[in-house]
Amino acid sequence: MPTKITPELTIAQAAEITGTSAPTIRRWISNGELRAYRYGKRVIRIAYDDLMKLRREVNPTTFTKQNGGDVA
Repeated sequence: MPTKITPELTIAQAAEITGTSAPTIRRWISNGELRAYRYGKRVIRIAYDDLMKLRREVNPTTFTKQNGGDVA
């Protein structure tokens, strides 16, 4: 049975997928919020599955309390 291979992303690709910037991805990595892997001195890659672990559903009730106003 073949091993499942998880695609690895560059910082730029991770930023594009999440709709953020490369500095945001780097900050998530340095804060320990996002796991990343180094290959050699310069290459950093992020497993797609690790990036998706950051995803959380927005609860409308919590969103309204934290942001005020209507959800609409």
